Amino acid sequence: MSGQSSAESTSLFVNEIPKWGEPYPNILNRRSVLECLKDYLLEANYYGYRPDRRKVLAVRTSDRTASLRNASTPIRQEVYYFIEGELFPEEGTTRLNDGQSAAELAEALLEAIYEQLSIWNAYDFTKGSPPGFRKPFDTPLIVKGSPHPNPEQKTRRREIAKGINPQFFLPDPVPKNAVDGEIQPDVPYDELLGFVTNLVKTDFRNALPEGANLPIWAEPLMGIASAHDPLFERFQDPEVVGPGHRLPYEWLPGARSVISVFLPFTEHISANYTREQRYSAIEFSSGKWNGSKFLNVVRRALIRFARQHGGEAVAPNIDPRYDSDGWRPFWSERHAAFAAGLGTFGLHQNFISEKGALGRLCSVVTTLQLIPTERRYTEVYGYCLYAYDGSCDACIRRCPTGAVTAAGKLPGRCETHGNKEHFKEWNYGSCGHCSTNIPCSRQIPAKIRKTL
Repeated sequence: MSGQSSAESTSLFVNEIPKWGEPYPNILNRRSVLECLKDYLLEANYYGYRPDRRKVLAVRTSDRTASLRNASTPIRQEVYYFIEGELFPEEGTTRLNDGQSAAELAEALLEAIYEQLSIWNAYDFTKGSPPGFRKPFDTPLIVKGSPHPNPEQKTRRREIAKGINPQFFLPDPVPKNAVDGEIQPDVPYDELLGFVTNLVKTDFRNALPEGANLPIWAEPLMGIASAHDPLFERFQDPEVVGPGHRLPYEWLPGARSVISVFLPFTEHISANYTREQRYSAIEFSSGKWNGSKFLNVVRRALIRFARQHGGEAVAPNIDPRYDSDGWRPFWSERHAAFAAGLGTFGLHQNFISEKGALGRLCSVVTTLQLIPTERRYTEVYGYCLYAYDGSCDACIRRCPTGAVTAAGKLPGRCETHGNKEHFKEWNYGSCGHCSTNIPCSRQIPAKIRKTL
């Protein structure tokens, strides 16, 4: 197993979040947000108190100014936050008290949410994973790792099938998780999955800003891991993610569960992505970029869900403490999903779920007690045909840069593709060759599925 994360910077998208303790930059135009809140409060309190759940705060990439409007079709290079339920989750927060002016309440509300909103805004507008505030953790790094089964042999640990490159690192099997049937969950699995599914189906932000504005994400998959699963300690091994990978309870004291969500791309995203073309389809590159904003919508919604059900939650990948050491993140979404029973890795280092590799992941750590999802696999590359019997090298042949090899993937090589230049005027650029038009794009390969 290996982890990777990137912090990209261009002339338009620089690192927008300062180091902890440095002067806070004007990444979000405070006055424009204040005016939006004031206008909203006037509307919501004009004839009695009538909060409007259609109203969103829209923020533009170009100058970080905000405007107030009804939820509608997303516009490229904007992000949106619902006034009621998202900026202000508690009912009645936007009600004016007797003798209170809209300007007074708007200023008080903005003072309470401005820093958090600025953090959201920075993560929503920054491509890849921004370095974050680098806010220190409250406690020193806890490094546990896992006992190595053979301390004298740090590399190859077992024989691999004929036809597989001997340099391909095939880790030892991991144990299946023991699911305790006696656990009384704070929230049933179906209720939690239904909440995320409804969000994906109904939130207007799940749409391409181009063309017919079709949905980016299809119905999600969801898995649960115990925050105390020993597998999280194994992720700290140097050959996995590394010792900088923080344990769940470091992100959130009292953590009990990790919720992981896999969002598969809709068929429309890859319909025009052919085997022959050098660059990705515009739908894919747009879906990758604009879909990342929606991943943050899901993360924030899960945090609110946990709080509304008496718990607490943290989304590590949009937390001020999030960072990475080169390609090794402080929290790997793929490894959290592996622990949560959602799927395994492929030679291309993409995550292969029941619905294939053509999708993205997000997760939260929570104090809610939830029933872990059964891990039905023990092999780290269990759903990969190459690791299974060496019969597939489709992702190697699809890669235009040679980043995917028979010995694994070379981090950073994708950056040489030129896809960014191809879509420069759109400000997109993600390549998806190694997750499209291959046997594991939309499913677990049939040969492997027969053995499950």
